[in-house]
Amino acid sequence: MAYRDRSTSERSGSYAYTIMEVRLRKKGAPEGTEDDIRLMTVDSHWDTLRFVQDNMDQCVGNVVRLKRTESKRVQGMNESAALFQKNLEPLVSTLTANQGQGVMDKLSISLKKALLLMVMERYQSDRDKACRVLGISQEKLESELKLCGVPAR
Repeated sequence: MAYRDRSTSERSGSYAYTIMEVRLRKKGAPEGTEDDIRLMTVDSHWDTLRFVQDNMDQCVGNVVRLKRTESKRVQGMNESAALFQKNLEPLVSTLTANQGQGVMDKLSISLKKALLLMVMERYQSDRDKACRVLGISQEKLESELKLCGVPAR
């Protein structure tokens, strides 16, 4: 394992990292198309910043590849959630009778999303009722909704 001493005098500022904004727009996109803005964290040492500047095309290419990976993951999760949702109605009825009791911790993200969608739909987005049925706290419900990408209504 190697280590290189980098004193603060070699930095572009007083912070160890710099945030760079990367604006993505498809080639040939019509005027007025919104940019997809991504943030990139970069070591704030001058040699690193020069490297990023000299190789910006490759850095942007990495950001684009990461974006494609994210969208494929979300698409797969949505498809799985749709499949599960069709067959989960009996589970929601059972949860209503048993008041949840920690079932959320044992489910995959796809299954969680389908379950959350069904519970939120059944109880018209009433978070108190959803928490009672699932046996979780408000904070846990909010974190699960965010994790699964379930829109707040």
